[in-house]
Order: sequence, then C-alpha cells, then structure tokens
Amino acid sequence: MSKKLATRKSAKKATPSPVAAVAIVTATAESELSYDEMLNELEAIVIDADARLAEEEASL
Repeated sequence: MSKKLATRKSAKKATPSPVAAVAIVTATAESELSYDEMLNELEAIVIDADARLAEEEASL
C-alpha cells in the first residue's frame, strides 16, 4: 500500500500547475528576443535593482 501512496505523490509532483504552464508559454513567447534585446532587458533590470537598493539603503 505504501508503494501506491508513493506513486500517487510522485504523480502529483510531476503534474505541472497552471501557473507553471503559463510561465512556460510566456518564456517560449519571449525567447524570440534577439541577443541584444535580451542584453538590454538585463541591463535595465540591473539598473532598476541598483536604484531600488540605493533607495532602500538611503531610507535606513
């Protein structure tokens, strides 16, 4: 009986959630960005993170 329970638990873990499916679709749709576009996006993320960090440190 414990084998059946273990099989059910592993089957549940293997089933993707709807959120994961949306993330996969989104990642697939966005993978059409060129290298330069991806680099620009990453640079914008880093600049934004630096600004947020500076604001957070200033407020402490």
